[in-house]
Amino acid sequence: MNTLSIQIDEQIKSHFNHFLTANDASVNDRDITATRQKIKQIRNATDDAFVIEQIAGLEALVKMISDETCTVSAENAALINATIRYVLDDRDLIPDHIPGIGFIDDCIVIDNTLDVIEHELSEFKDFSRTRMVYAKNGIFTLSDWHKIKDQESASRIRNRRQRRASLSGQW
Repeated sequence: MNTLSIQIDEQIKSHFNHFLTANDASVNDRDITATRQKIKQIRNATDDAFVIEQIAGLEALVKMISDETCTVSAENAALINATIRYVLDDRDLIPDHIPGIGFIDDCIVIDNTLDVIEHELSEFKDFSRTRMVYAKNGIFTLSDWHKIKDQESASRIRNRRQRRASLSGQW
């Protein structure tokens, strides 16, 4: 089995960032649906671990941008939308139908976007997990999430104080 190794440097990332910012980055429901279909298509077409990992990242981006409860910063929303448009574009840098390397450029774009929005995506994933636990088929808002996060933080502080006090013999 032949292996292809590609070093992604800042010049390559800069090239892709320029492409993303130079193109129309608006997406609609059709684009979201098409992206979900493309994700399934790519998963069926490859068993490459890197590609599958990046496609999972793309799936998280799609969930994040299409979630009506969560608000994404305008800058990150534009980057996510541009990434979706790039992945959907059949005329991208490396055509997807080329075996072995067709998804490399898509993965580079996805990976770069994931790096840029890492903090906001992490918060979205935490919000989604919390919503699954607490929503119970009801409405769960960002305000609800913030209240729970505040309660968890206060609980951690209280527990930490109790542990320290018990270790020092003051409790």
